[in-house]
Parts: sequence; C-alpha cells; structure tokens
Amino acid sequence: MLLKSLFFITTLFFTLSLQAFSLSDATSAISTIAPKSTQKDIPSTSKKSSSASLIGMLTNQLGVTDTQASGGVGSILSYAQKELPKSDYTTVANAIPNASSLLSMAPKTNSAIGNTLGSLGGTNANMATLTSQFSSLGLNSSMITQFVPIILDYFKKSNTTDAMSIFSKLF
Repeated sequence: MLLKSLFFITTLFFTLSLQAFSLSDATSAISTIAPKSTQKDIPSTSKKSSSASLIGMLTNQLGVTDTQASGGVGSILSYAQKELPKSDYTTVANAIPNASSLLSMAPKTNSAIGNTLGSLGGTNANMATLTSQFSSLGLNSSMITQFVPIILDYFKKSNTTDAMSIFSKLF
C-alpha cells in the first residue's frame, strides 16, 4: 500500500512538472546549451510575424489573433459599406487587399438582435452592430478605436490617401 501511494504521488508530481514546462522553456533551455553557430537555427516562438500587411500590423500592435484581426477589419468594412456612398466604399475596399474575403469574416449578427438594433435607426444601429460583432470576436468595443488608427496608418503607408480621407470621416 505504501508503495502504491508513493508511486501515485511520484506520478502526480511528474505530470504536474510536465504541464508547467512549455515550448518556450524548451527553446530557452536549448539556446543556453546549443553552440553559438547553431542558435540561429532554433525558431523563436515568441516573435510575431513582421508582415507589413494590415492583419500583421493589427496582430503585432494590438496582440489580437489573426481571426480577431480579420473579423474586426471585416466588421469595420461592413460598417463602412452601410455608412458610405457606394463609390466611397469601393475606394476604401480597393485599398485593402482581400477586402471581400475580410468582409465575409465579419461575424454574423443574430436576426433578433438585428431587428432590435434596426429600431435604433441608421448610424446608431450600424455602430451597435459593429460593437456586437467585435464582442462576438472576444473584443470589447474600445478595440474599435484601437483598430481605426492602425487602419489609417496602413492607408498612409500604402499611399492610398483617398481611402484614408474617406475612412477617417467615419470615426
């Protein structure tokens, strides 16, 4: 009986120790013992993509996931589509690569919620829908105001000043 208890406690301790050990711990341990000439071959798990894409900018600057960034941009595009004249929306959408794909990644709102929001009318309903979509992505409404300047910065860096001018009037 004592042997069984000792075995159980040892197994439990070993299991808990393994759960506390992560891939970044392994990378750190290897980098301290690996020869300097091979350290560059060890991939870093803590660095995010340095991509200059809009989604890359959002994930790097805000710490959101690719899904949250894509869904958030799609939700903002959906808002812009409802609020802007068609030609202005086209200018904004053309400035964002894969805009139609991103638009399709915006979370769908519940029709009952949509009916309730529709009673608010116009811009208020569209903003309430945008807030609801961000919530569906696990983002609070304050994240909208964090996405907007990054999108504007993206337009500036990609030299799409017409889109930047139109988009800046939305928020």
